[in-house]
Amino acid sequence: MRKFARHIHTANPDGSFLCAAAGALLGLERLSDAVMRKRRLGLAGLLAGLMALLVAVFARPAGSRDAILNIDGQNLHIEILGKSGPAVVFEAGLGNGTSTWQRVAGPVATFAQVVLYDRAGLGQSLPMVAKNSAVTADEVATRLHGLLAAADLRPPYVLVGHSLGGLYVQMFSKKYPREVQGVVLLDSSSTQAPSELKTRARLEPGSAAYLEEEGIAESNTQVGNGGSFPDVPLTVIAATDHGPFFKEWEPTLMQLQRRLATLSPQGTLIVAEGSGHDIQLDRPATVIDAIKRMLTGKIDTTNP
Repeated sequence: MRKFARHIHTANPDGSFLCAAAGALLGLERLSDAVMRKRRLGLAGLLAGLMALLVAVFARPAGSRDAILNIDGQNLHIEILGKSGPAVVFEAGLGNGTSTWQRVAGPVATFAQVVLYDRAGLGQSLPMVAKNSAVTADEVATRLHGLLAAADLRPPYVLVGHSLGGLYVQMFSKKYPREVQGVVLLDSSSTQAPSELKTRARLEPGSAAYLEEEGIAESNTQVGNGGSFPDVPLTVIAATDHGPFFKEWEPTLMQLQRRLATLSPQGTLIVAEGSGHDIQLDRPATVIDAIKRMLTGKIDTTNP
């Protein structure tokens, strides 16, 4: 910045060489000054934008910490926000990392302890060790359980799962029912979903997202055979706008969400009208409120 300023000063320290020129060049001086003012304003705007970006990136709640922990040979990145309160563990959807929670993590960390992590091969959980085998719900749940223990995060947990992450959360809840305080499912995958509802994205063979999708059929079987869902508070939040390709499937998608809300006697359904599949991005306030209500026990279970 200082070098840039000195460069301008040296090239035209006081504008005297323009003042000494012919009157015809006075307009050029004014034009040059205008251009320089515009450049300075542009530079100031750029610096302001960079400062805003830095604030957004580094302004994290007090008590935030992150680490890379090795669980059964796989590096897993975990980030914990907030100093105290119950642990709210977030499980992202197919191929997504912690960034998908950017609009809800900070606010939730003001009243709870937020736990974010990247599954194998995603975000900072690199490298992916098992590159040739499909990822299953049982594997994800077991590894998450080990990660929480290694991070000294003790149960019970409130689990928040989006899309495929919702299926993984269901597996965790069935496998470790005594460690679950409550569950929030955001437009979650269902074991009863028809195969036509799989992602339309082109996934790179061998990538983490590709291997997660390859394991969906087995994951559905594992969750289906995993026993009963625990009798804990359950909030299912359903989207209503999945885009033009799935428009004809909207009634089916809503019916699947209604069925998910019956997994627990304490289940309830919230319809996020107008929201796309990524409810945590489209309706963050709805998600934050659902988590807060679950922690305070103010859940309406009369409309499953």
